[in-house]
Amino acid sequence: MSTVSKFKFLPILLASYISILPVMLIYLCYNSPYATMTLPILCLFFILVFWGTVFRTRAHRVTIDQQCVVVKRYFGLGKSESYALNSLDGFVSLFESGKLGVSENLFILQKGKRVVCISEFYHSNYGELKKILIERLINFGVNDYDVKEEWSNLFK
Repeated sequence: MSTVSKFKFLPILLASYISILPVMLIYLCYNSPYATMTLPILCLFFILVFWGTVFRTRAHRVTIDQQCVVVKRYFGLGKSESYALNSLDGFVSLFESGKLGVSENLFILQKGKRVVCISEFYHSNYGELKKILIERLINFGVNDYDVKEEWSNLFK
């Protein structure tokens, strides 16, 4: 039996809005006699960086079965990668606070590197996925939030 992660509505809505915004800005600025293309280009650059970092490291579609963990990045649109459970070290927890409150992220580790993220913010069945991981992998506990480490992990 396998368990598949399910995305919450808010992250999908935010991703859609963030993706459509630069296109709308380019259209409006292109048709305006007063606006320049500077703002839309900066916005487009920001969106590309955002998609390339945050969504790559956090918004994963995860499938967990008896022998492996399969991950697809970018809300399930990316390439599928499979990790055998016996090749994984375990997982660490990280708590992040934001305007919507505190959310927990579980990072599955392989050879000391983060390979999969299960996020309370992105996944509606987070509790179920966490329970399965606790049963099958070693829990290395809670990592303290380190801004330098998080920024370096975003751009790896």
